Amino acid sequence: MQDRKSVHENMCRVLREFMPVLKSWTVGKEQKMKEPFETEYSENYAPANAAVIYASVYRNHKAAEDLDSLRIMIARSVTLLKDKEVSPFCRVFIFHYSMMALLILPALERLAFAERYKDFYARYEDDCKQINTNCAALQWGIELFVDALGCRPVDETYLNELLDFVEHGQNEYGFINDEIDPQKTKQDGMPIAYHAFTLFILTGAIAVIENWKPTLISQKTRAEAIIAKGLEWLKHAVSFDGFFAMVERSSYQMFTWGTFVALYSYSGMQMEGFLNRAFENWLPYQHKDGTYGVTPNHLPHELRTGYEGYSHVNMYNNLGLTGIAVAVRILERDITMDSSKVSADLPQNSQFIDVQSGYAFIRRGFDFFGCTLRMHNRKYVPAMQAFHVRLADCRLPLAEAKFEGYRQKDQRFLSEGVWEGYLLTDNEGHKHFPDMTENVQVITTRDGIEMETENEFLYCKKLIALLCNGIEWNYTIKPKRDFLSCEQVLPILLHDGKEGSQVIEKSAQMLHIHYGERKFALSCSASKQIGTSLHRSLLSVSGVSTKAHLKIEGFCNVGAELRWSTRLELI
Repeated sequence: MQDRKSVHENMCRVLREFMPVLKSWTVGKEQKMKEPFETEYSENYAPANAAVIYASVYRNHKAAEDLDSLRIMIARSVTLLKDKEVSPFCRVFIFHYSMMALLILPALERLAFAERYKDFYARYEDDCKQINTNCAALQWGIELFVDALGCRPVDETYLNELLDFVEHGQNEYGFINDEIDPQKTKQDGMPIAYHAFTLFILTGAIAVIENWKPTLISQKTRAEAIIAKGLEWLKHAVSFDGFFAMVERSSYQMFTWGTFVALYSYSGMQMEGFLNRAFENWLPYQHKDGTYGVTPNHLPHELRTGYEGYSHVNMYNNLGLTGIAVAVRILERDITMDSSKVSADLPQNSQFIDVQSGYAFIRRGFDFFGCTLRMHNRKYVPAMQAFHVRLADCRLPLAEAKFEGYRQKDQRFLSEGVWEGYLLTDNEGHKHFPDMTENVQVITTRDGIEMETENEFLYCKKLIALLCNGIEWNYTIKPKRDFLSCEQVLPILLHDGKEGSQVIEKSAQMLHIHYGERKFALSCSASKQIGTSLHRSLLSVSGVSTKAHLKIEGFCNVGAELRWSTRLELI
């Protein structure tokens, strides 16, 4: 309990210290919340999330100026809701979070605001379709919030339809696929970030609604069941450093931090010191101006390193801190999941495979990695891709993978992207890499994961395993056609904005990489040549990266068998 109390105090402090940033973004007669880094739809839903932060700070400090700032942000949110030039999906966020802000307020202030805006909220028509699962969850919260503020009664039929939509997206292991269209057609996007975000949205409603009407208890019970099942999945993706593994859309954007802190606060799990580790995970990425990096690196906002195309500093700073505000409310009310609905804390060792979402996770104490079992439809990373590699307290000079294959009609993403895998070039110059969209065959080992796949071009067996001081990739490839070359590529982190890497070629089989105050060896006994590319990428959330190329063989005949093992080790 002491852990929760001290973390609560630190959360309140961090939220309060963010007030000058919010005020600096509030400009002009219209009191727009504009950030200084972008012009394209740069306000977005930031005012509504700013209202949540102001409400949380006011509840804990009772400063009149914070209530005045909240009043400005609610008024601005209402203006944006009236503006049909703002996209319907954006207005869902604004509608949801502006009302959440009022529900966080103390009772008297909440009543005053609700009295002023209840007619508007009661009449406001949400014209957004359920374009994805997190949209449906937001709309579920909206319907409950309108009722909780006394604006109008809920439509229980609509509430059930919305939860049906969310449940439709949740597989038997607990993973929620966010990429479902209004016709409930499932796409194979499988973003882990939005699995967690959907759980957070449901949790947020439970956190801020203090008194559930008897007729709505069934809604709360259904939501809790979705959250509990979703947390069981997410726990496999959690590493002991206080975060969780992600790949695909919006991975490691700041909102995922606030999302996870709130979810862990509500989960009822009691691992000593873990809540503090989760909360402090993103604090090192604060900039001198008080803002936080949208992605977990120390590079300037202007470079947009690892950003999604639609992300902005104000949007994701405010949304991330909204997660912290929700966590504050959870801790204040001391609400947690029913212990009968969730299992024990994270096991020290675990292997988990979910063939439906296409992910596997290996945990060995503080050592950890996730792995993709197929390439999902947005082509962010190839199949058999390790991600979120952790080795105790040692940060490896590996960049988190990302390429944007779905945006390009040719294969430029292979050279421009950040990824690990085999790369074979055929006689026509076409590149072959792990692009299978069906799951590979997979089994877990004590320290890793073994995968096999076969197509008309080649057979591949791959083992990824944790070492005592690093990670190893083992390949067996049997070509079914002639290839001009075979190589392995690896994403190397060159600079995170704070610490850089120096790469030194020791031989055709080994590179030494000096990253920060540590030294690593990247080695492959079968390599004919090893080196790093001149190309620099800002795609990875890790920072500026390049690729190491390990040339395994020149001309590869049909029927040949190529075997090699590559290690990245702390030395």
